[in-house]
Amino acid sequence: MLSNTGTVSFYLYLFFIVIGLLSIFIVYYLIKKGTLDPDKLENFLTYFKWVIITLAISTVTLIVTDLFKERDQDIKELQYFDKYVNDVKNEERPLVRLQLAKYLSIVAPSGEMKKSWTNYYDTIKREYKEYIKAQIDLKKDSAIKNPTPDQLKQKEENQRKVDLFETPLSSTTNENNAEWFIIAAGNTDIDGANINLEKAVKINHNSSIIKKGGSFRTVLMGYPSKIEAESQLQKVRNEVNPMSYIVRKATWCNTIEKGSECLICK
Repeated sequence: MLSNTGTVSFYLYLFFIVIGLLSIFIVYYLIKKGTLDPDKLENFLTYFKWVIITLAISTVTLIVTDLFKERDQDIKELQYFDKYVNDVKNEERPLVRLQLAKYLSIVAPSGEMKKSWTNYYDTIKREYKEYIKAQIDLKKDSAIKNPTPDQLKQKEENQRKVDLFETPLSSTTNENNAEWFIIAAGNTDIDGANINLEKAVKINHNSSIIKKGGSFRTVLMGYPSKIEAESQLQKVRNEVNPMSYIVRKATWCNTIEKGSECLICK
């Protein structure tokens, strides 16, 4: 409670007000009883003014000075931690991103900054566990030769979790030169992917099948910004697959080559 300068200042103000009121009551009581002669009254008032005016002003001045010092320190801390914010946002390796968040949640100064980093670390730690589980489930899904519709749906959901967590929150790539994809679906065979592709080309003629990690993805390509991709995402979800999602090309698959059946992510 007393770590905040404003709170300390408030309680000190309250303290001096209480002293002032008590002094007034004491003087009034002594005058009424007739036990306080004029000379003593004058000395008491002089002392009272010294306590309230001199000491109070000195204390408040020190508090204000400390307040500015704390503010300057807060600004320096914000500038220091701002560098790490970009590191977390741009980090492509999921485990490194998690470790950075853990480090910042520990070393951040007490207060709202520490609370925010701790909350973020708790969130990303939970998402990382889901990401690891999704990776394990994907390997199991790939071993199934004739998956059921429910199994295919679950595989798409696991793939979505993996892709999204492996995509950094931001990128140093120039936003104007970035390309965004809508990942509409993923299939274990090219025939299933072609069915989804027929639906996708009706929305965006620049759609294709990209094979990545043993899965044939139906991808709507050529969006110059995330906003433009988002403008068609809901339509893709309604007409192709309700679990469609958006990724940045540079982080999802920077190198794409032409294969015999479809494009291949290297």
